[in-house]
Amino acid sequence: MSGTAIVAGASGVVGRRLVELLTGRGWRVIGLNRSGRDGAVAVDLESAGDCHATLTPVAAGVTHLFYAAQAPGGDVGRNAAMLRNLLDAVEPAAPGLAHVHLVHGTRYYGSHLGAFATPAREDDPRHPGTNFYFDQQDLVTARRRGAAWSWSISRPHTFCDVLPALRSLPRLIAVYAAVLRELDEPLFFPGSAVNFEALYQCTDVSHLARAIVWMATEPSCANQVFNVTNGDGFRWAVLWPRLADALGMAAGPVRTLRLADFMADKDPVWQRLLARHDLATGALADVALWPYADYVFMPGWDILSDTTKIRRFGFAETVDTAAMFARCFERFRADRLIP
Repeated sequence: MSGTAIVAGASGVVGRRLVELLTGRGWRVIGLNRSGRDGAVAVDLESAGDCHATLTPVAAGVTHLFYAAQAPGGDVGRNAAMLRNLLDAVEPAAPGLAHVHLVHGTRYYGSHLGAFATPAREDDPRHPGTNFYFDQQDLVTARRRGAAWSWSISRPHTFCDVLPALRSLPRLIAVYAAVLRELDEPLFFPGSAVNFEALYQCTDVSHLARAIVWMATEPSCANQVFNVTNGDGFRWAVLWPRLADALGMAAGPVRTLRLADFMADKDPVWQRLLARHDLATGALADVALWPYADYVFMPGWDILSDTTKIRRFGFAETVDTAAMFARCFERFRADRLIP
């Protein structure tokens, strides 16, 4: 099946993979971002007027809307308004709209707040407090009543990709490792001792994109939510030595530190690596978002989703997380992003 898709957030790592996949499968794709770069349509989703003026002329043949945009900081009001503005503009102009997909995440269960029931199931209750995921899900649930279109939601966790995204965990680890290697250090695990032994999960973004397009085109997935991870929950205690080996290093023990602090004065080290290996990158601060690494490596509780539902509905694909990291490291070397 193919159609005409709007991809909101087309310059983000998920949006870029969706555009790539849909285009490769013969879809007509209209990418949206704020700047208009990478061939996307420039639109400010926080402006209802701009959404109407910009999207009404291009939305006539749209059959699918993939929403992977997000306001900085996860602000509930702004994120809810952005989706509402987009739907207000597209829905009247696209009589053939068949499906709306939202990219959410494991924070729905409160994975960022503390220990929660694991493995998390899609029908688990919402965590206490606010979350823009709740508002957006309520919005599409209410709006599709009486409409011809259906919706679906994906809940991935920890994006992994070879694209140069600041929150790509393989790149964070690879750059951290390169700095440690230059300092003649082993690959210490930078998180907490409890985190090292806890269960964790990742989502390969290409795998996520394939799952999303499947959800959006499989009739049985209408108005359903699916956890999407690689499917092989792991412990860093087991995986970390394999990552060290893939990076040509010895694995060090746990050495708890804040990478945001540890990496703050390491740009001179990184610049030495750039010069010696002719790497195609810039300042260390522009390579990775180090506070995000602390977000990954510090929690002292299991973070694991149940993925039986998506398999039960027919998407049986899984990803070997250790092999995924190794592939990413090899690609980074080939692209001269790490030594």
